[in-house]
Amino acid sequence: LYPQGFFCFALAFCGLIPAACWRYTHSTEVEDSMMDVYDLVYEEVRRNASSFRTHELTAIHEAFLCCGKHSPFGDTANVESKTCPSGQVRDAGQDCLREIQDFLKKHMDFVFTLLGITIGFTV
Repeated sequence: LYPQGFFCFALAFCGLIPAACWRYTHSTEVEDSMMDVYDLVYEEVRRNASSFRTHELTAIHEAFLCCGKHSPFGDTANVESKTCPSGQVRDAGQDCLREIQDFLKKHMDFVFTLLGITIGFTV
């Protein structure tokens, strides 16, 4: 029984250490990827309002409770009127890029904390 328990702890430790190192060294990759996806979907809806991308953008707005973004490429009111949840007024605090970044930063910090606690218990 003791060798199997030791093996399980060693296996968990060998998985947790690389995960914590990756989180520490690549902390912004997940945020950047999510914001790039949002930019891509937003600009595709702005250029061509396909029903699939419009539905996808609406789902993102509902999930993150945000509405649109500040775009240097032109007027965004048309896109936001189609994809923002009804009754939601756009203001500076609801910029989706900022909301996505804040959401991911908070949750990635929580995951990193859990990794640290788990590594501590494993040791």
